[in-house]
Amino acid sequence: MAMPDLVALINEWGTMPRTLDPTKTGEDPSRTALADDFHPIFATNSTADRAHRITNLLTTTGVRPILTADETGTLTEQWTVADSTQAPRAAAALALRHHLSEHPGRIGVCADDQCADVYVDNSPAGRRRFCCLTCQNRARAAAFRRRARP
Repeated sequence: MAMPDLVALINEWGTMPRTLDPTKTGEDPSRTALADDFHPIFATNSTADRAHRITNLLTTTGVRPILTADETGTLTEQWTVADSTQAPRAAAALALRHHLSEHPGRIGVCADDQCADVYVDNSPAGRRRFCCLTCQNRARAAAFRRRARP
């Protein structure tokens, strides 16, 4: 699973993002459960907690690495899951594990009080705090109004 797909899944089907955004409608308990498994990983600031949660998800899904060789002798890494119903959860956990091993701390939950969407920080400086420009503008306008009050 690609990271943009994981972020979209969490933001569209997660309980927290859907609670704060009434425009997100529809019911799919399996997608909601999957999104709710990953939202806390984005919400915590502790690297150790993130690592622990991802490791638990990988253990729960029963994902196992295997190495295969093709006719030319090229080795390829693959991952298998004993229970095929756990494949989406395993794919998401593996994608997040891979991303965090290369870019630790570059995920999070939107800093806007009216939003619980998650984001992946791909900015050059690594200082992203909002899921989108709309939330960033809303938070900045609210801060401006607070400062302008007598």
